[in-house]
Amino acid sequence: MKYLTLALLTVAFTSANAFSEPSNKTRFIPLLKSKLGAYEVVSANSGLCVNSNLSLTDESDASAGFKLGKQIIFGSLHNGTRTIKKPNFCFITSTLKYKSDGLENGLRMSRCEDAINEKTISQSIQFLADNTLKYTLSKPSVECTFKKADESKQSI
Repeated sequence: MKYLTLALLTVAFTSANAFSEPSNKTRFIPLLKSKLGAYEVVSANSGLCVNSNLSLTDESDASAGFKLGKQIIFGSLHNGTRTIKKPNFCFITSTLKYKSDGLENGLRMSRCEDAINEKTISQSIQFLADNTLKYTLSKPSVECTFKKADESKQSI
């Protein structure tokens, strides 16, 4: 009986853990594609939060990233952490954490000539129930909630 109880607890713990663990890019892209479309602002604390279209930046390559309107952009979807060089910067490091309900993106930007200008920001998108999504940005502090628009009534 003791072994049966232990086996059942192990299965229960493993099953519960499977639903709470982060997802990966391969699972995230179909989720993202299922959420594309027009969204209306439900609540906001910033001018970044406006009625917008959630769309891929390149329709032929979902890994190129996505955007919510013109100002909220999630660049290239890669696995883990990636560092690139860009003009006027020493490096930019992007970290992506895929979740079963969204994505967290951390950006660390450094200018070689002055370490004081180093900046770290994070942004996330979370897909909630009832065709709702939440966007957050760390600096400046932004939080927006959007609801998918009824496409028969409106186009953005």
